[in-house]
Amino acid sequence: MALKIMVSKNHFPTCASPYLVRSGKSDTIEFDRFVEIMAKGRTTLTKTDILATMQLYKEELQKLLAEGMTVKTPTGAFYLSAKGCMEALDESFLPQDQANNHDVRLHHRVDLDLEEAIKAELKIVREERPDLSAPLLFAASPAGEDDGASIRPGGMVEVRGKRLRFDPKEADQGLFFRDALGAEARSPFYPMVNPSMVLASVPDTLAPGSYALVLRAAVNGKDVRESRLEGVVILSR
Repeated sequence: MALKIMVSKNHFPTCASPYLVRSGKSDTIEFDRFVEIMAKGRTTLTKTDILATMQLYKEELQKLLAEGMTVKTPTGAFYLSAKGCMEALDESFLPQDQANNHDVRLHHRVDLDLEEAIKAELKIVREERPDLSAPLLFAASPAGEDDGASIRPGGMVEVRGKRLRFDPKEADQGLFFRDALGAEARSPFYPMVNPSMVLASVPDTLAPGSYALVLRAAVNGKDVRESRLEGVVILSR
């Protein structure tokens, strides 16, 4: 397991950097599983012993915090803090009253040595956040051909991916073959357009060579976005 991070576009004007790092959703260890892990650790305590100890820990911690104490534990210090505004010096502090902004919050100030030890052993993996407003191409192959066949001008190509559906009647949407100089040729015929698969004709004017397949679609119904698949080889007829 590892800490999952993602990099996303920065939309905050107060930050000069164009991208932000955020942690993703972490895996969760439920309490029962945590107890099982502790019982297999460096201890002679049984699961029953651990459950009883943890329950006692919770009860006594709750009592001490309810007395306004700061309680130090191996993981850090627990303490309560009050906040709010008052209109008069003698106004009552009433955190249970929803009509004011009085509040009491429980905090846990992590032990610094523990934090440093965790970070020293931490593994980090980077995940990509999918752009659900854009198509995503996975693969392309000649349609209706045996394995090992090639894509050729005048034939059919099958492309697979996600969010591929588009309106073939719109000239700015569809499947385009882009050559090394940036010139594009649009597939003129689409027997099938599905979210996960598109069948399209290969323009018969294409010269042999390597192309980038570009699929453009208005996934959200208004903004045309594209996905590219590089290195698609077109052979002669």
